[in-house]
Amino acid sequence: MLQPTPLVIVTTVLVLVTFAIEAARMTRMLRRMRVLLLAILLVYGWSTPGLYLWSGGFSPTREGLWLGFLQVVRLVGVLTSLQWLLRSLAREAMFGGIYLLAAPLGLLGVNRQRWALRMTLTMDFAERLLAERQDWRALWAHISQPLDRAWLEPMDVTLQIRPLSVPQRALLMLLLVLIVLTLVFFHQILP
Repeated sequence: MLQPTPLVIVTTVLVLVTFAIEAARMTRMLRRMRVLLLAILLVYGWSTPGLYLWSGGFSPTREGLWLGFLQVVRLVGVLTSLQWLLRSLAREAMFGGIYLLAAPLGLLGVNRQRWALRMTLTMDFAERLLAERQDWRALWAHISQPLDRAWLEPMDVTLQIRPLSVPQRALLMLLLVLIVLTLVFFHQILP
């Protein structure tokens, strides 16, 4: 929702504050995302019509690089906000929240307890796997091999399910109304 200048300023401040508090975690996150961020910039730069930066057949456009830069800033802002969420919530509280937010999946016949448990176990497995320092080839080889017994040991998982407070319920209702209004608006403007 932010225009480009406030977006860049807010994201820069958020990243700097997060670097001051959690430099190692931010560095690790940005290092893992560097290829995706560069790919976004390149795709926008070379596929968006506009004014070419130099003459020749293989030149990016000024508008494309600007739009790619804005997408990169948005993604870094979202990832930095996610770092704050992961820092402030215990894993059990986060998955308890996911369990509560998955209530509409019950209307589709999805067992949300099983879904939340699978999400918890998957995140735990990914966290343990990424905690080991290894390059992508070793990580791929590790994923491709069958699991050893240590990974198959039973583990206790608890979901802390707390009822939603009145402000949380109001926020969810507001989000639902905004989603419905957005869908109605787009339905009216699209043929």
